[in-house]
Amino acid sequence: MISGCLSTTFQKDYFDTNQFIENHEHFVGEVFKVVDGDTIWVRCKNGSVYKIRILGVDTPEIHRKNNPYEYYTYNGTPITNTTYLKLWGYRAKEYVENTLKNKEVVVVFDRISPKRDEYGRYLAYIFVDGKDLGKSLIIYGYARVYRSKFELLDRYLEYEKYAKKHKIGLWNYS
Repeated sequence: MISGCLSTTFQKDYFDTNQFIENHEHFVGEVFKVVDGDTIWVRCKNGSVYKIRILGVDTPEIHRKNNPYEYYTYNGTPITNTTYLKLWGYRAKEYVENTLKNKEVVVVFDRISPKRDEYGRYLAYIFVDGKDLGKSLIIYGYARVYRSKFELLDRYLEYEKYAKKHKIGLWNYS
């Protein structure tokens, strides 16, 4: 444990979030800042603060230029309109702010992913009100799956496939 910090329906998805949380290293804190759609700041009751990169998701950039060949539609067409991507980056940030700002969250660490990224941010799943924020970001079309090694990769890829197939959120690009 990190010292001092304890304290849409998808078809065929029988994931027990409580069991997942309890079986993983985790801590509870309050979100006090949203940097963008996939990066937040969390404060624990003891005052410790952590910059968290939400594991497994990548939302379009708002602080720098988007790579137009990171987002591909269901039929394999890249979304090359960087203005469109930036707009969805702002929408993702707004969604995360509305979902998390000043709320208590559970920060959950993966067993196979590194605990930190190359920028020193903690890599973790975020659960609020018993729901996986990463799943929501993907299913509602605010994010793509960030392909790396993590336990929920296959599950997240299924969510992304669903969102793309149904043209949800940023995947409703023509």
